[in-house]
Amino acid sequence: MSAINYNIKKTFHDYFWGKTMTDNQLKIFFSLKTLLIMLFAVYIIAGCTSHKTLTLMPTPVLYQNADIDPFAHLSPELKSTKTQVFYATNRAPAFSKNKTSYGNRMDSTLHFGKATIQMGAPDANWDELLNYSLYQRETKPVALTLEKVDEIAVMPAKYIRSNANLTPPMQVFVDLINIELAMAVDKEIMVYVHGTKVDFDNSTILTAEIDHFAGRDFVGLAFAWPSHQNILSYLSGIDVRRARNSAPALQSLLILLSEHTIAEHINVLSYSAGGKIASRALFEMRQIFSDMDSKVLKEKFRLGSVVFAAADVEVDKFLERISAISELADQVVITISDDDNALKAAKRFMGGTFRAGSSKAEKIEEDFIVSHHLSNVEIIDVSFGQKVRGFDITGHHYWYRHPWMSSDIIFLMRTNLPPHRRGLSPAEMEGIWYLSLDYPEKIKMAAELELKGKW
Repeated sequence: MSAINYNIKKTFHDYFWGKTMTDNQLKIFFSLKTLLIMLFAVYIIAGCTSHKTLTLMPTPVLYQNADIDPFAHLSPELKSTKTQVFYATNRAPAFSKNKTSYGNRMDSTLHFGKATIQMGAPDANWDELLNYSLYQRETKPVALTLEKVDEIAVMPAKYIRSNANLTPPMQVFVDLINIELAMAVDKEIMVYVHGTKVDFDNSTILTAEIDHFAGRDFVGLAFAWPSHQNILSYLSGIDVRRARNSAPALQSLLILLSEHTIAEHINVLSYSAGGKIASRALFEMRQIFSDMDSKVLKEKFRLGSVVFAAADVEVDKFLERISAISELADQVVITISDDDNALKAAKRFMGGTFRAGSSKAEKIEEDFIVSHHLSNVEIIDVSFGQKVRGFDITGHHYWYRHPWMSSDIIFLMRTNLPPHRRGLSPAEMEGIWYLSLDYPEKIKMAAELELKGKW
């Protein structure tokens, strides 16, 4: 046992058993007491999710009042309150009496399969789900539950060799993806990389939400890394290390999808601490294929839009990686808010520089993007223009919980369009975009123009 651990243990022992403590022990105790109070405060105000029942996000402003119906083209069998997404996880399996899922232990194996998500009560019907999805009104929230998990294949998590043969189960997995791609209107894959403080269920459910509101038109795939369901595991560094160590697994997944699926593009949507994984994975992926120029890389991996939503990545580390990421992807999107309590708490209690998703990092990022001529990197400042709009877009979940910002993310995942064709407005600073007062009208007009009135 280290000296500091011994002192902490002895301090608490003496305190609780009524023994007299030395001045040094008193200092340690009150330091610990202060730390625990701060950690408790962070636990209350921060984190990427909660343990509440997950519910369907509010209707994106793009669809409110059914001005646009992204579900009209769906075949009858797809108009269901059950939906499926694929998954890849380096969480170890966790077996219960009624179902198989994945727990918090980190595995050296990547597990692949399909997850079935129930939207609403078991007896809910499609019309009820459609009504909630298209109309902004005060109704009972639609509960989301992971109903079933079907594991299909496994492979080593650090499998990053290019052009390798697949095992029969892995071939089945990619064949299933290709079948869905062949039937999809938008023949793309969206890989969602979640934040900290969530479980396996959350990662698949949120993937299903984005896929649902995008008209169930592309193939959704959750990359579920083994975060714990408490913020203390993140603040103590445990989940930070897990995020860092999950980067090779995400690399493996992206190489697999690019080499063995027919996807026209593979989009990556990362959130909060998921930005640590995505930025590191893509940066190191660029190093692995350093002999290829940017044009060849983009043709090989077909990475479309890479999104860093409310990214909990120190801005200096982020900027070390962003040039390499821009060489891999067609478009890189960074969302920023001036009132994200989780990112403020991360900076205060975990140290380091400002987080990439914080407005404090905006000018630094903007200067870097301009000076390095990264024309395919954009910043969306969700707080810019708040006085004219009459409201700010705040919190840590804004990118999918606020109906304006969720509209942009969903439209982006569906179309891969640049910002000026998604209804966003340019700010005074180069490379920065915002949601203007007339954004609801502009996004609806953009959807009608770009999709020719047909979702």
